[in-house]
Amino acid sequence: MQFTRLLGLAVITMMLCCLLPASTAQTPSAPGVEIDCQEKNPELDVHPLNDPVVEITCTVKNPSSFQESISVEKEWDGIEIDMMLEEDTFDLGPDEEEDFTVSFTGQTRLSAELSYDFTLTATVTNVGMLDWPEALATNASVSGDLSIATYGMVDLEISDKSTRTMAEGDEVRISFQFQNNGNDEDKISVTISNSAELEQAGFQFPGGTFVAEDVAEDGVSTVRELVIRAPSEVAEDARYQVIFQAESGNDDDAPVSEISISIQLEASASAGGLGGGLEEVDKDTLVMYGSIGAAVLFGLIFIIALARTLRRRANSQPVYVPPVEMEDEIEDEDEGLDLSELDDLFSEDGDDEFDDVFADL
Repeated sequence: MQFTRLLGLAVITMMLCCLLPASTAQTPSAPGVEIDCQEKNPELDVHPLNDPVVEITCTVKNPSSFQESISVEKEWDGIEIDMMLEEDTFDLGPDEEEDFTVSFTGQTRLSAELSYDFTLTATVTNVGMLDWPEALATNASVSGDLSIATYGMVDLEISDKSTRTMAEGDEVRISFQFQNNGNDEDKISVTISNSAELEQAGFQFPGGTFVAEDVAEDGVSTVRELVIRAPSEVAEDARYQVIFQAESGNDDDAPVSEISISIQLEASASAGGLGGGLEEVDKDTLVMYGSIGAAVLFGLIFIIALARTLRRRANSQPVYVPPVEMEDEIEDEDEGLDLSELDDLFSEDGDDEFDDVFADL
């Protein structure tokens, strides 16, 4: 069997030699093929904002002295990713070569833990005008590995975004969590990005200005917190912004996730204002105090007006002292108090006198 193959190869070689140009002086080289790729370990970018496609350039070459037809086949077992050849058959003359493109297309958000091996095999199918026997087939191959590029994507969450009101020396704790939306485990850090500006204003950060934690792919961190201490002296009311930024440790180009929390500083009572804590009295209390004051003032005005009216009536009437008889006194005591004089006091003329008194006030 081996002898038959060698004999067949010798016969075919002699026939091919007859097909060579007569001017060829050098010894003819046997049919063969070479294949190689510029990038054997490509990475597929699966970031949600990008197209998950990567291309590499490969070259197939005919190193022989004969015209050849060459076929290229792929070995690929990727499920989430497709591998495609721009061309898979080539007709090359002696010592000619040709480039072709290999494309890998996948889905976004694939895990960085995935990787796939691939192999390209080039086989000589025809030499000159003759079909090249499969038993004598000459081939070459190149292998590589496709991996998934790591990308970072973080999301910062602060449940309580309300304004914090602080006096001198007060401390507040800002709690938060951060999520890893990237495709690999990531060391995510959260920083108070404007801490230098706040420290210049007198703020302090007893526990530091940043925290960091390793978070699994699609995972969420534990609840973390940073402490903010107000300046020891606050001359006047002021408002500040504390900017929290979360960023990926895997991807320097990943956008940061940012949240701002407002801090309202309130000056102490000794720093100014009405004194005695009056600046702390709320609006409703002030309205109540105002109503009480108005009622007291009206009562005083009414008493003064009544006193002036009584005095005017007393001055305008002559003093009459009737003769006293014991029987009349006894009758008066029996009859009781006569209130008719009060009617005279508040007669229409008396109303006019009230008006005059209030006009004087």
